[in-house]
Amino acid sequence: MRKIILFFGLLLTAGVASAQSFKPGDVQINGGVGISGPGVMVYAAADFGVADKISVGGELFYRGRTYSNVRYTSVGFLANGNYHFGEHIKGIPSNVDLYGGLSLGYYSWSNDSDYRDWTPYYDSGFALRLQSGGRYFFNKNFGVNAELFVEHNSFAAAGFKVGVTYRF
Repeated sequence: MRKIILFFGLLLTAGVASAQSFKPGDVQINGGVGISGPGVMVYAAADFGVADKISVGGELFYRGRTYSNVRYTSVGFLANGNYHFGEHIKGIPSNVDLYGGLSLGYYSWSNDSDYRDWTPYYDSGFALRLQSGGRYFFNKNFGVNAELFVEHNSFAAAGFKVGVTYRF
């Protein structure tokens, strides 16, 4: 047990990378899990620095939920744009990246219902998401992330995601 605590303590003290504001050419990949009103999700994403403090990217996710004895599943893809504002806040360590932004995309829902004249609870279509999150880097390349979001498709819901980040 002491070795595990020591290992995580070393990881936390190694977080002195000065890497957090996006710059042109920066690339990060993210992956993890999340939860929102329409169910539990697994996601993979990539972000690309296009200007100082500005990134664009994409996200692909899968999620599922059972509602009224009907199993719903969804695959979604989103294009996003984020502004990385952590450098504007005094006292934020250099290994913390804070951001906020907007995502647009498409959610494709399916279900296992056998009813013919039935309106599903979730419909496929255009999606809009507002997000705000942060990343904590243990070193120059590896970190963890967390994000709060509000989304709208055929429903409106809030959610939370956590995962890992690798920076190239």
